[in-house]
Amino acid sequence: MKSEEHSISFDFLKHLKSKKMDRLDVPYYLASKECLENVEITHVFKNYFYTIGLYYGDGATIRIGNKTYELTRGSLLTIGPGVSCQWLKTNFPLNDTLLFYDDIFVNNFSNSFFYSLEFFCPDEQSVIQLSDKQFEEMQQLFQTLRMVVDKPDVLCGILYSILIITQKHFWRLHRGNKIELSDKEHTAVKFRELVAKNFANHKDVAFYSQQLNISSKYLSELLVDQTGMSAKKWIEFHVMQEAKYLLSFKDQSVKEVAFQLGYTDTSHFSRAFRNYDGQLPTEFKNAVCNLSPSLN
Repeated sequence: MKSEEHSISFDFLKHLKSKKMDRLDVPYYLASKECLENVEITHVFKNYFYTIGLYYGDGATIRIGNKTYELTRGSLLTIGPGVSCQWLKTNFPLNDTLLFYDDIFVNNFSNSFFYSLEFFCPDEQSVIQLSDKQFEEMQQLFQTLRMVVDKPDVLCGILYSILIITQKHFWRLHRGNKIELSDKEHTAVKFRELVAKNFANHKDVAFYSQQLNISSKYLSELLVDQTGMSAKKWIEFHVMQEAKYLLSFKDQSVKEVAFQLGYTDTSHFSRAFRNYDGQLPTEFKNAVCNLSPSLN
């Protein structure tokens, strides 16, 4: 690939769509084993889209934020926008992986539907391991998805079903068989997704409270009640998790990381990082890179 594509701003979905010139108009791409292997993408990239994929065998490894996942038969991969990713292995098993933008439902369902899907929040687990029965059910849906890939309106209906079922599996595993989100929980999820998309450019609570049409004070009170952390702490969490991820790569300097995170002054970034983690970003970077010499 071209050198400019080896950038944190590289849009993986746009790159895939550019390879398939007949469907540039649709806001999605259904990838497969062959497709992912042919791309040979091994560098870190930012997720500007949603990803949901079903894996039929072992072999794929992906790093999402600071977590590394081994994908095996029955692994359901879910990634929301705003998180940095890297494929650590490019010998993929059979899989069906749909990458899509949130306007995929613009003519079918409200975009706010995404804000009920907690599994797309970057601070949640990004892999759900399905039981044999759940895997068979999901496999049938993904097979149908592949059959209607050239029919966007039909595909949206199948994807909607996949997302609803995925939410139920997620709730069963992590939320004690929750049935639905309360209004406050919806707001908390929407805030978390907004932060994931915008934290590099917007670190002030006021921006998010305006997007949600509520006061900054109420937003923070709601988040403390629902999640245990204030709005300011959530923004800081996302910024610093991304900072740690980027600093762990030897070819990313502290200055470059600071710039990518929206800091115009490296000293401001260093001060914020030390206040959060108790050490300077250079100290963190040296320690991590010495422990993980294989990262590049």
